[in-house]
Amino acid sequence: MKHVSWTIRRFSPLSALLLAGVMAGCGSSNPHPTGSYERALVYRDAGKHQEAADAFGLFLRRSPADSLAAQAQFEKAKSYMALKEYPMAGVEYQILRQEYPTSPLVEEAMFQECESYFLQVGRTERDMTPGFEARDRYLSFLRTYPMSPWRPAVEERLVLISDMVVNKQMKVIDLYRRMKKHESVAITLDRLIESERKTNLRDLLFWERAKAAERLEDAEGAAQNLERLIAEHPESAFAPRAQARLERLRSSGGA
Repeated sequence: MKHVSWTIRRFSPLSALLLAGVMAGCGSSNPHPTGSYERALVYRDAGKHQEAADAFGLFLRRSPADSLAAQAQFEKAKSYMALKEYPMAGVEYQILRQEYPTSPLVEEAMFQECESYFLQVGRTERDMTPGFEARDRYLSFLRTYPMSPWRPAVEERLVLISDMVVNKQMKVIDLYRRMKKHESVAITLDRLIESERKTNLRDLLFWERAKAAERLEDAEGAAQNLERLIAEHPESAFAPRAQARLERLRSSGGA
C-alpha cells in the first residue's frame, strides 16, 4: 500500500500534464512555435511543401514587417511551385514584387513569375493562351532586366513557346491543305513567318510557303521563299531540296 500511494503522489495531475507535454514535444516533427519562420523552414527542408506554404503564410500574417518577410514571401511562392500550383505561385511572386519592391529578390521573383505562366502551357493541341501570356511576361522581364543572369533561360523559353505556336498552327495548315484552301495556307504561313521569328522551325515555314505559292501559281513568291530558306538556313535538311526546286523554277522561266 505504501508503494502504491507513493506512485499516486509521484504522478499527481500536474506532474502528469507536464510529462504529457514533454512527451508530445519529443514526438513532434517540428519543434519550433507556430507562426515562426523557423517552423516554416523545417517543413520546407522536409519536403512538406503544403505545410511550408501554410507556415510561411502564417508567419507573414503575424510579422509582415519582419526583416525576413520578403524571403518568407519568396519561399511561400517556391512552395507552391514545388506543389505544381502554378497559378498560386504566380500570384505569390507578384505579391512579393508589389509589397517588397526594394528587396533584392524582386528580379528573381519576376523571372519565376514568368516561369509559373510557362509551366501552365499544355500540350500543343490545347489552347495556347497561357503560352502567349507567358511570352508577354518574358518579354516584359527582358525589357526590365536586359542584363539579367536569367536572360539565357528566358531566350530558351521564348524559342520553345514559338515552336509550340508553329506546331499548333501546322495542324490548322494541314486542315486547310486537305480542304484545298491554298490561299488560307499562304496567309497563315505568312503570319507565322512574320510573328514567330524565334522558332527553330522557320525553315519548315519557308518550305511550306514556297509549296503553297506554287499551288497558287505564284512562281515569284515560291522563288522568294526558297531563296530565304537557302540564305537563312543553309544547314537545313530542306536546303538541298529548296535549291533543286529553285533551279527548276528558274529553268522553266517561272522565276
